[in-house]
Amino acid sequence: MKRSMILIVGAALLFAMPAEARDMKGSGTAAYVPVASDTSELPSGKLLRRVHSKTIILADDDTLPFHLARQDCSGTYVLTPEGEIEIGRGHCEAVDQDGDVWWLWWESVSESGKWGILGGTGKYDGMAGSGTTTPIAAHDDGRFAVKWEGSWVMK
Repeated sequence: MKRSMILIVGAALLFAMPAEARDMKGSGTAAYVPVASDTSELPSGKLLRRVHSKTIILADDDTLPFHLARQDCSGTYVLTPEGEIEIGRGHCEAVDQDGDVWWLWWESVSESGKWGILGGTGKYDGMAGSGTTTPIAAHDDGRFAVKWEGSWVMK
């Protein structure tokens, strides 16, 4: 009896211990389609563009939890009078195929970008990490695609 109690207590302690964090890395592409956009002129002659876009994230490794997640992003860009991006910042929320959610911030400057994880639910609870983006396509109608890469820790 004493031995079985020790095993039960030991098993309970094992399951009560927090799961070990997992370091992850990944890369992929995302092609964004704007669903709402408005542009106004600033007193300096520069342009202010507010955009809401949607995408599906594709990971190069289809076993990563981000693969095929749907993402909605909102942000604001400051453009030169000629329409070139000076800076853009915003946020995104993503929902994976299991229904877990995570949030990130993003920044775009000229020909590069960066992103960082703000938090999440379910498997993304306690997640932290960041990465970069590189533009690979941009069209006059506002559609664009990026190559992303990054690293993160999942608890």
